[in-house]
Amino acid sequence: MNNDRTTKLELLKRISRRKNLIKELDFMNLVEEPFLNIEDNDLFCKKVFSVLKAKKNKIRLQGDNYKENIQKSIQLLNEIIDNTEITHKKGYLLFFRESEIEVVLINVNELFSNLDKVLELTWFSKGYGDFILVDGDFNFGLCIERTEYYYEFSIWGLS
Repeated sequence: MNNDRTTKLELLKRISRRKNLIKELDFMNLVEEPFLNIEDNDLFCKKVFSVLKAKKNKIRLQGDNYKENIQKSIQLLNEIIDNTEITHKKGYLLFFRESEIEVVLINVNELFSNLDKVLELTWFSKGYGDFILVDGDFNFGLCIERTEYYYEFSIWGLS
């Protein structure tokens, strides 16, 4: 009985954290239900990291420290956004939080228009989270993963 109560309490806390994330994203027009259900969310994250692990030809972004890695990454993201024709309307963006990673369905063009704000909310600009944007079928992706000494950039399916 106590275990069921703890599980339910954790679920309610996660739902509350999701609602708070939606409030933080109030500057964007989100779809009516931007979240996957919790089980699908966790499975999707596992799939994302499996796909990223298998990717070859990643670009290494390395500065003298993590702040420089972040600056180089943001500069590269801005260059990609400026020089890429985005044909994909929606994608899933991963938000790293204390206890979990939340997958949020967003409008890709709106994300790019508000990149600085989104980088703050994903905690990427603070050096905490990765920047991972993919579509549900993994036909495209724009990802910057943190490693201990450098960042790895991978892109596919965008022209």
